[in-house]
Amino acid sequence: MKWREQRGVSLIELMVVVTVIAILIMLGIPSFQQWVVNTRIRSITESIQNGLRLARNQASQQDTNVRFQLNSASSWQVCVLPASAASAAAETDCSNALSIVQTFNSPGSGSNVQVGASTAVNSVATGAYGTIVSGGVPTGITFNSLGRPSAYGTTSMLRVDVTAAQASLQVQAAGRRLVTTISAGGMVNMCDPYFTFSATSPQGCP
Repeated sequence: MKWREQRGVSLIELMVVVTVIAILIMLGIPSFQQWVVNTRIRSITESIQNGLRLARNQASQQDTNVRFQLNSASSWQVCVLPASAASAAAETDCSNALSIVQTFNSPGSGSNVQVGASTAVNSVATGAYGTIVSGGVPTGITFNSLGRPSAYGTTSMLRVDVTAAQASLQVQAAGRRLVTTISAGGMVNMCDPYFTFSATSPQGCP
Protein backbone atom coordinates (compact mmCIF):
# COMPACT_ATOMS: atom_id res chain seq x y z
CA MET A 1 0.00 0.00 0.00
CA LYS A 2 1.32 3.42 -0.95
CA TRP A 3 0.89 6.25 1.56
CA ARG A 4 -0.54 9.49 0.16
CA GLU A 5 1.75 12.44 0.73
CA GLN A 6 0.31 14.91 3.27
CA ARG A 7 1.06 18.59 2.89
CA GLY A 8 1.05 21.06 5.81
CA VAL A 9 3.08 23.75 7.50
CA SER A 10 6.27 23.26 9.37
CA LEU A 11 6.85 24.42 12.93
CA ILE A 12 9.11 27.23 11.68
CA GLU A 13 6.44 28.51 9.29
CA LEU A 14 3.84 28.41 12.08
CA MET A 15 6.14 30.37 14.40
CA VAL A 16 6.73 33.01 11.71
CA VAL A 17 2.97 33.46 11.21
CA VAL A 18 2.35 33.73 14.97
CA THR A 19 5.18 36.26 15.30
CA VAL A 20 3.80 38.43 12.49
CA ILE A 21 0.30 38.36 14.02
CA ALA A 22 1.71 39.29 17.44
CA ILE A 23 3.59 42.26 15.94
CA LEU A 24 0.46 43.50 14.17
CA ILE A 25 -1.54 43.23 17.39
CA MET A 26 1.10 45.16 19.35
CA LEU A 27 1.10 47.91 16.72
CA GLY A 28 -2.68 48.16 16.84
CA ILE A 29 -3.09 48.30 20.63
CA PRO A 30 -2.17 52.02 21.05
CA SER A 31 -4.57 53.06 18.29
CA PHE A 32 -7.36 50.96 19.77
CA GLN A 33 -6.70 52.34 23.24
CA GLN A 34 -6.80 55.90 21.88
CA TRP A 35 -10.07 55.16 20.08
CA VAL A 36 -11.65 53.81 23.29
CA VAL A 37 -10.57 56.89 25.29
CA ASN A 38 -11.78 59.28 22.56
CA THR A 39 -15.15 57.50 22.54
CA ARG A 40 -15.43 57.88 26.31
CA ILE A 41 -14.48 61.56 26.10
CA ARG A 42 -17.26 62.24 23.60
CA SER A 43 -19.77 60.17 25.58
CA ILE A 44 -19.03 62.00 28.84
CA THR A 45 -19.10 65.40 27.11
CA GLU A 46 -22.48 64.70 25.53
CA SER A 47 -23.82 63.47 28.87
CA ILE A 48 -22.73 66.70 30.59
CA GLN A 49 -24.36 68.78 27.86
CA ASN A 50 -27.61 66.83 28.23
CA GLY A 51 -27.57 67.51 31.97
CA LEU A 52 -26.95 71.22 31.46
CA ARG A 53 -29.78 71.53 28.95
CA LEU A 54 -32.08 69.59 31.27
CA ALA A 55 -31.33 71.97 34.15
CA ARG A 56 -31.92 75.01 31.97
CA ASN A 57 -35.22 73.68 30.62
CA GLN A 58 -36.43 72.69 34.08
CA ALA A 59 -35.61 76.14 35.45
CA SER A 60 -37.74 77.78 32.75
CA GLN A 61 -40.59 75.30 33.01
CA GLN A 62 -40.80 75.31 36.80
CA ASP A 63 -40.07 79.05 37.10
CA THR A 64 -37.46 78.45 39.77
CA ASN A 65 -33.74 77.97 40.35
CA VAL A 66 -32.38 74.66 39.10
CA ARG A 67 -28.78 73.59 39.53
CA PHE A 68 -26.59 71.30 37.49
CA GLN A 69 -23.86 69.80 39.63
CA LEU A 70 -20.90 67.90 38.24
CA ASN A 71 -19.62 65.46 40.86
CA SER A 72 -17.03 63.47 38.90
CA ALA A 73 -16.04 62.47 35.39
CA SER A 74 -19.04 60.19 35.09
CA SER A 75 -21.67 61.50 37.53
CA TRP A 76 -23.86 64.59 37.81
CA GLN A 77 -27.11 65.77 39.37
CA VAL A 78 -29.86 68.21 38.44
CA CYS A 79 -31.76 69.56 41.46
CA VAL A 80 -34.34 72.19 42.34
CA LEU A 81 -33.03 74.81 44.77
CA PRO A 82 -34.96 76.76 47.41
CA ALA A 83 -37.33 79.34 45.97
CA SER A 84 -36.02 82.40 47.81
CA ALA A 85 -33.15 84.26 46.18
CA ALA A 86 -31.20 84.39 49.44
CA SER A 87 -31.42 80.64 49.96
CA ALA A 88 -30.62 79.91 46.34
CA ALA A 89 -27.59 82.17 46.41
CA ALA A 90 -26.31 80.37 49.50
CA GLU A 91 -26.83 76.94 47.97
CA THR A 92 -23.54 75.46 46.82
CA ASP A 93 -24.59 71.90 46.03
CA CYS A 94 -27.58 69.59 45.70
CA SER A 95 -27.29 68.07 49.17
CA ASN A 96 -30.04 70.32 50.61
CA ALA A 97 -32.11 70.70 47.45
CA LEU A 98 -35.88 70.70 47.46
CA SER A 99 -35.91 67.84 44.97
CA ILE A 100 -33.62 65.90 42.65
CA VAL A 101 -34.72 66.10 39.02
CA GLN A 102 -32.23 63.58 37.68
CA THR A 103 -29.07 61.77 38.74
CA PHE A 104 -26.62 60.33 36.23
CA ASN A 105 -23.91 57.89 37.19
CA SER A 106 -22.18 55.69 34.67
CA PRO A 107 -19.76 53.29 36.40
CA GLY A 108 -16.60 52.71 34.42
CA SER A 109 -17.28 55.27 31.70
CA GLY A 110 -14.89 57.73 33.31
CA SER A 111 -11.95 55.33 33.18
CA ASN A 112 -8.82 57.00 31.79
CA VAL A 113 -10.77 60.27 31.43
CA GLN A 114 -10.48 63.40 33.54
CA VAL A 115 -12.89 66.32 33.83
CA GLY A 116 -12.04 69.85 34.85
CA ALA A 117 -14.25 72.90 35.31
CA SER A 118 -13.63 76.61 35.35
CA THR A 119 -15.52 79.80 36.16
CA ALA A 120 -14.25 81.51 33.01
CA VAL A 121 -14.96 80.46 29.42
CA ASN A 122 -11.49 81.28 28.08
CA SER A 123 -9.42 80.59 31.19
CA VAL A 124 -7.24 77.89 29.63
CA ALA A 125 -4.35 78.99 27.46
CA THR A 126 -3.55 77.06 24.28
CA GLY A 127 -0.33 75.72 25.76
CA ALA A 128 -2.17 74.35 28.81
CA TYR A 129 -4.46 71.98 26.92
CA GLY A 130 -2.36 69.01 28.02
CA THR A 131 -3.29 69.42 31.70
CA ILE A 132 -6.52 69.49 33.62
CA VAL A 133 -8.10 72.93 33.98
CA SER A 134 -8.15 74.73 37.30
CA GLY A 135 -11.18 74.29 39.52
CA GLY A 136 -11.83 70.61 39.04
CA VAL A 137 -14.93 68.91 40.42
CA PRO A 138 -17.36 68.91 42.19
CA THR A 139 -18.77 72.16 40.90
CA GLY A 140 -21.90 73.39 39.18
CA ILE A 141 -24.06 76.12 37.72
CA THR A 142 -27.50 77.40 38.71
CA PHE A 143 -30.06 78.49 36.12
CA ASN A 144 -32.78 80.99 37.07
CA SER A 145 -36.37 81.07 35.87
CA LEU A 146 -35.28 82.80 32.65
CA GLY A 147 -32.90 79.96 31.84
CA ARG A 148 -29.87 82.12 32.46
CA PRO A 149 -26.92 81.25 34.73
CA SER A 150 -26.77 83.04 38.05
CA ALA A 151 -23.46 84.44 39.31
CA TYR A 152 -22.18 84.42 35.71
CA GLY A 153 -18.48 85.21 35.55
CA THR A 154 -17.95 84.82 39.30
CA THR A 155 -18.75 81.48 40.94
CA SER A 156 -20.74 79.67 38.23
CA MET A 157 -19.15 76.88 36.24
CA LEU A 158 -18.89 78.22 32.69
CA ARG A 159 -16.48 75.78 31.07
CA VAL A 160 -15.98 72.01 31.31
CA ASP A 161 -12.97 70.29 29.75
CA VAL A 162 -12.95 66.53 29.18
CA THR A 163 -9.67 64.92 28.19
CA ALA A 164 -7.55 61.80 28.64
CA ALA A 165 -6.24 61.21 32.14
CA GLN A 166 -3.01 59.61 30.94
CA ALA A 167 -0.28 61.96 29.79
CA SER A 168 0.80 59.45 27.14
CA LEU A 169 -2.63 59.72 25.50
CA GLN A 170 -2.82 63.51 25.84
CA VAL A 171 0.30 64.16 23.80
CA GLN A 172 -0.70 62.00 20.86
CA ALA A 173 -1.86 63.89 17.79
CA ALA A 174 -5.10 61.94 17.78
CA GLY A 175 -5.78 62.72 21.45
CA ARG A 176 -9.10 64.43 21.89
CA ARG A 177 -10.09 67.24 24.25
CA LEU A 178 -13.66 68.45 24.11
CA VAL A 179 -14.79 71.67 25.72
CA THR A 180 -18.31 72.61 26.82
CA THR A 181 -19.08 76.28 27.44
CA ILE A 182 -22.15 78.07 28.81
CA SER A 183 -22.96 81.55 27.52
CA ALA A 184 -24.45 84.44 29.51
CA GLY A 185 -27.82 83.55 27.99
CA GLY A 186 -27.53 79.94 29.14
CA MET A 187 -26.74 78.41 25.76
CA VAL A 188 -24.65 75.22 25.91
CA ASN A 189 -21.98 74.80 23.24
CA MET A 190 -19.24 72.28 22.48
CA CYS A 191 -15.94 72.94 20.73
CA ASP A 192 -12.69 71.14 19.99
CA PRO A 193 -9.54 73.11 20.97
CA TYR A 194 -7.50 71.10 18.46
CA PHE A 195 -9.07 73.36 15.81
CA THR A 196 -9.12 77.15 15.61
CA PHE A 197 -12.60 78.57 15.26
CA SER A 198 -13.25 79.96 11.78
CA ALA A 199 -15.81 79.89 8.99
CA THR A 200 -14.27 76.66 7.71
CA SER A 201 -13.82 75.12 11.20
CA PRO A 202 -16.97 75.92 13.21
CA GLN A 203 -16.23 73.02 15.56
CA GLY A 204 -13.08 74.78 16.80
CA CYS A 205 -12.76 76.78 19.99
CA PRO A 206 -12.58 80.59 19.68
